[in-house]
Amino acid sequence: MIIKRHLIDPSVGSKGYFHINLSVENSFWDKNDVSDIAVFEKYLAEKRDEHQSYVAHGGYLEQRALYRKNARFQSGITRDVHMGIDLWAPAGSSVHAVMDGVVHSFAHNDDAGNYGPTIILEHDWNGQKIYSLYGHLSISDMAGWEVGVRFRESEKIATLGTPQENGGYSPHLHFQVMTNMRDYRGDFPGVAAQEELASYENMILDPNPFIFTSI
Repeated sequence: MIIKRHLIDPSVGSKGYFHINLSVENSFWDKNDVSDIAVFEKYLAEKRDEHQSYVAHGGYLEQRALYRKNARFQSGITRDVHMGIDLWAPAGSSVHAVMDGVVHSFAHNDDAGNYGPTIILEHDWNGQKIYSLYGHLSISDMAGWEVGVRFRESEKIATLGTPQENGGYSPHLHFQVMTNMRDYRGDFPGVAAQEELASYENMILDPNPFIFTSI
């Protein structure tokens, strides 16, 4: 695996990327609370040492115990399948545009367990429109956002937020790619129930090929 595009500060990313498993299949989370930031940060530090790399990533279509502990994802139907990819790095790390695009919309999704500050870019990609979502950012970045403003590939668009502003999570970027925004602005579902996945087929793309090249 090699990095095709750095979404996280290249100086941090130069220390290497490694995959992290937050799925219900990881028995570590049977006895440890993944939603506890201190527990998660300790686990993350141990994995960084183990892999001798720094930026943890993963999560596309991963079924996570994390969401089963949050009432936000338990309203009538259990939503626990993660539809984007997460990249963990320290708060304040810069976040960069995946490709040339313009600001479609942005919002501060500030209820507990949500994205916090979120920006969505619109792109022309292989003759079709696609949209990239960047969630869990810093509130201070929002002052520089404006609908229609263009960002070039790899240009800095934001920084990672703290748990106090990013929805209550260990600092990370939620990155997601959509082909249709439906009627959403500044937001788009990032977690779904198993029985909802078919309705997102061809609408939410695998984000990994936009970031990594397999070797």
